[in-house]
Amino acid sequence: MISMIWNTHARAAIACALLCALPEAAAAQDTDPFGGAITATDVSGQVKRPAGRKAKEDEIQSRYRKILAAWAGGQTERAAVDLMALETSVVSDEDPGSRKRLLQAEQAVIHEVGAANLETLVPIAMLHHEVYRRYLLEGARGHALVLGHARGMTRDLAILYREQSGSEGAALVSSRILTSLGGMLQQAAQQLPAADMFQLAAEMDPRNTAALIGLATVFEKNTRYEPAVETLRSLLAADPNHAEAKLRLAVNLHRLEKTAEAVTLLQELAADKKVDDWVSALAAQELADVHREKGKLDAARAVLEAALQRFPNDPRFYVQLASVLDRAGQTRTAQDVMEKLPLIEPRTPETAARFLYNTVRPETFQEARRFLDENAQSRLPVLAQALDAPNKASVAVGVAG
Repeated sequence: MISMIWNTHARAAIACALLCALPEAAAAQDTDPFGGAITATDVSGQVKRPAGRKAKEDEIQSRYRKILAAWAGGQTERAAVDLMALETSVVSDEDPGSRKRLLQAEQAVIHEVGAANLETLVPIAMLHHEVYRRYLLEGARGHALVLGHARGMTRDLAILYREQSGSEGAALVSSRILTSLGGMLQQAAQQLPAADMFQLAAEMDPRNTAALIGLATVFEKNTRYEPAVETLRSLLAADPNHAEAKLRLAVNLHRLEKTAEAVTLLQELAADKKVDDWVSALAAQELADVHREKGKLDAARAVLEAALQRFPNDPRFYVQLASVLDRAGQTRTAQDVMEKLPLIEPRTPETAARFLYNTVRPETFQEARRFLDENAQSRLPVLAQALDAPNKASVAVGVAG
């Protein structure tokens, strides 16, 4: 099994500390998870805070509830824009404590609606997921704290939902929330945080192929070929027909000098016309390179000539074939092959097989995000109902300022 960077139970403890889970969990706390002592309470059990601070927290909570209500009512754009406006108005990179104030206010509302119905955590997590996506697109310059807050809220709500529910369905939903976060981090070239998300997702659902392919890619980019192979074997155990996993497994086996198994996989993919063209093309390129390295020039030539029949506009095959011919002493034939290059139709780099292999492609995470959208949509009425009738048993927890 995959060697995990983080243990799910340890992570769950962090999530519960951040969000205080359910009311009974909050009641058991006698210190603030952020390091400050919980403020004193009056005889009614309510947390006592300075009047000005209490008014500010109430204002944030009120705005956050209205934002959640808009989200529950299907006002996606308004809710996302308003939440970003709220968070950026409260949190400042120059004031590290500002994130704590925002989190306190948001978690107080989450306590209420989560106590009314645990399923409300899913659409709330997806709201913060959407806001995080938008922060990344905008660059969030000057808002590093709020960017981390959006990501942390999404992650911790997903972990909390999984741990508090304990159901298989919750594991599937939470796993895909983390997978989508990992995909966004990977797209932003934040490899190690992405690996964190993918590993958590894979532990929640070992059949989550998007998380496993994302994790294997991170390992590969960091030259950790053995764990990449281990991860890809786990993926293929879940989905034996996953063509990209076979290709990546073959490439990494070749790097580990396990050539025989790599060649078998590459031969299968190069000949398979049902897989994506880029997978088959790259398999042929890699197979030809393996044969050339072993001095099997005739075998390499056969692979490349067959590939040119299928991919006549891929310039890399012409270059590879000319190189093999030249090494075999057939200089004139190699020159003839190279002279065909200017005659082929030009291709954009984005369509090249090797470019696609090294790029985070949106389609890798499309299924996970479609699954999440469906599940979040189905729970919006539950969130609306919880906001209309909050659970009065929720416990307010404050941090000493």
